[in-house]
Amino acid sequence: MTLWTADNRKDFLAAVKKARPGDCIRVESLTDAADHARELLSALCALADRGIGFVCAADGFDTRTETGGAIIGFCRALLRLERKDQLDRQREGIERAREEGKYKGRRPIAVDETLFDSVVALWKDGQITAREAMTRLDLKPNTFYRRIKDREEQKMKDFKKMEKDIRAELKDAARQSRQDLSELKKQVRAEAESVKQAAGDAVDLHDVEREIRRGRRQAEAAHEDSIRQIKKDVEAETKELKKLMEEQ
Repeated sequence: MTLWTADNRKDFLAAVKKARPGDCIRVESLTDAADHARELLSALCALADRGIGFVCAADGFDTRTETGGAIIGFCRALLRLERKDQLDRQREGIERAREEGKYKGRRPIAVDETLFDSVVALWKDGQITAREAMTRLDLKPNTFYRRIKDREEQKMKDFKKMEKDIRAELKDAARQSRQDLSELKKQVRAEAESVKQAAGDAVDLHDVEREIRRGRRQAEAAHEDSIRQIKKDVEAETKELKKLMEEQ
């Protein structure tokens, strides 16, 4: 058995993801586990379903005890009651809107985004079934899978935009590099003319020109190396982004 200690909500969500049946998660205060009562109730029921204990030091709350188990049952009843009340109010609102000619169809179901991400991560990791994930989020199959599809499509759009921005930066870097090389060539030519004028007949102009050509080749090689390195960096970053997309 592993005891996971969470000092804030972020640590709690991380512990929920890592914990296994038989483990226990300990928090100092209930606010370290959730910001809202319904979210806390859902989290406690989900942990109980997975066989994971929950302890709150400030309130002396321990789901591993007989009293704690009874409280979990009470939490489940509260969630069912709240859901029923929510559906009843929703139906009344729809009927009233229909009578007034204002009903325009069903609005998207509000879901805590952080809770949704953590539950979906558990599902993708194989720790819970799709049915259990839907139960925790209180979503129907069509809504659950549609939201996942929308998330994946948005991530792909963000990835493509990032890739486009990287390519634009690469083009800008290449253009700047060409400008720098052109300026360098001008400087080399100017220096060559200066050397010729200063050296006069006593200097072997052939050697000077050969040095100039060598300097030009070195500058061009440096430019090509710079472009190749930029391309490698972009390819590496693109692979890393794709890997992160697949892991999510």
